[in-house]
Amino acid sequence: MTRNAVQDVRTKKLLSAFGPTTGFQRFVLGLIGGLVTVTVGAVAALLMPSGSATRAPRASLEMLASIVIDSMPVMSVESVSLSGVSALSTGPGVSQLAAKLSYDLDAVIDGASSVPRIFLTSMPHDLNEVQETSERKALFFKSVLPLVLQVNEKLRAKRARLLALDQIMRDGGKPKAADRLWLAMMSDRYGVDRDDIASLLNHVDIVPPSMALAQAAAESGWGTSRFAREGNALFGQWTFAEGNLVPEGRDDDKAHMIKKFNRLIDSVRGYALNLNSNRAYQEFRDLRADLRRKGKSLDGRALVGKIYRYSERGVDYVNEIRSLISFNKLDRLDGAHLSGGSEQDV
Repeated sequence: MTRNAVQDVRTKKLLSAFGPTTGFQRFVLGLIGGLVTVTVGAVAALLMPSGSATRAPRASLEMLASIVIDSMPVMSVESVSLSGVSALSTGPGVSQLAAKLSYDLDAVIDGASSVPRIFLTSMPHDLNEVQETSERKALFFKSVLPLVLQVNEKLRAKRARLLALDQIMRDGGKPKAADRLWLAMMSDRYGVDRDDIASLLNHVDIVPPSMALAQAAAESGWGTSRFAREGNALFGQWTFAEGNLVPEGRDDDKAHMIKKFNRLIDSVRGYALNLNSNRAYQEFRDLRADLRRKGKSLDGRALVGKIYRYSERGVDYVNEIRSLISFNKLDRLDGAHLSGGSEQDV
């Protein structure tokens, strides 16, 4: 039953308490129904104003986010067909995965090849059974690299959109209504003032693949930890929400849990959003912005030095991540890019 119909029924009940419904009362009912319709229309107009100010509340922005958030077409990584996939799928086995991820990392490093758009839903359930360390590490990097590049690709698209809108406004132009709504939503997401594109650009940027891969390896035990297997958690993000993964040996006076995700790509998105929005990583964002202004590449080893709050181990954690980057020469993958082919979820 619609809201207007419910109001109509309630009004009829009110009038019936004073006797039979007369023709005049029926007229009153019709008048009330019309007023309700006009009121609903007015509210809708307020939520989607045509003027220059975007006044839609947070709830409305989040409802429309899936429509306006990306300037590029959404493909299979976020497709509806994935809604039936189990959140805790054990994923394919190593043998099946190795055949899928047969691309050559050395060719990617040399710039002779791109990374195929193959996105794992979950890590292989038998990854810890791979005895050869070099093979296990290569399989891990090949699995996670496409996910990191995909998230970075989306961030680049958003950043390009912000830069284009900034130029329009600098030239005295006025962004379209959809762009104003998108800007308002992005401002809410990152906690900055509306239309403050300069601040948004500080938040909306990529994470160097070398840094993301090293942290994923350290936090997930190369994809074999309980958190990675049971919750697709590659980066050990804390949460206090119920229904997540309780760390073994957690002190009785602690309440934190490890956040679990439906898919690995969601874990990578959450990691990037954490670095791009959490106040603890402002120094990371400031250094990244400074490197951008100077026209320098985003150095993963340098940027890692600004996320010492990521772990209770502080500087020791930073040194571990830097060692992983150096020992595995992960900085050579910072120039990697996804292929132009179709996407494939495994």
